[in-house]
Amino acid sequence: MNKEMIRLENVSKIYNMGEIEVKALDEIDMIICQKDYVSIMGPSGSGKTTLLDVMSIMNSPSKGKIFIEGKETTKMSNAELSSFRGKKIGFIFQTFNLLPKLTAIENVIVPMWINNIDRKKRFERAKSVLESVGLGDKLYNKPNQLSGGQRQRVCIARALALNPNIIVADEPTGNLDSKSGKIVMDILSDLNKKEDKTIVLVTHDQSIGSKAKKQILLKDGKIVSGNNKVCQL
Repeated sequence: MNKEMIRLENVSKIYNMGEIEVKALDEIDMIICQKDYVSIMGPSGSGKTTLLDVMSIMNSPSKGKIFIEGKETTKMSNAELSSFRGKKIGFIFQTFNLLPKLTAIENVIVPMWINNIDRKKRFERAKSVLESVGLGDKLYNKPNQLSGGQRQRVCIARALALNPNIIVADEPTGNLDSKSGKIVMDILSDLNKKEDKTIVLVTHDQSIGSKAKKQILLKDGKIVSGNNKVCQL
């Protein structure tokens, strides 16, 4: 059987808005399996981004347990979480979150520098992943010298820098034209098919979400369809 990559057990996220309690996530149980390619969809305010943030341990749940590759993350300290998250999960953001004063290759090197990877190895790895997303000729361009689609590909390369098994993407085509969006989605599909990466993305675009092998639909903080109960071959 394929192993579990992400497991959520009875996870809720509650925000207090004055005297009002808002359940952004309401007792979620779910499993993401090895080699899954999952889209999370739902109407505005359904909890899509909150679910992605919590399952990728960027945000802590109000209650419940989260396991990443079998490790219970809800028992980890902030320092342990940060280190663990950096090695296990690669992040792709709608707004790119690139450092504007750094070149493409320097942006990709950053997570490897934080994790004390040897200088020569991190340069070689950064060059390799940028070439793999078609940016071998843009290594020394800064973000303002790149198109939106190229910036997103730098973001993908940065997500791959430490070779994590899990890639999460929050509206990865939200700021892109249709041609650039297709390139990005093709790269994510290839990472899943050819490199066995587990891909989880949030999107409001049905045409993007439908490209995933599995679709999870959220409404009012609850999963209403598409949830795994067990990982199968």
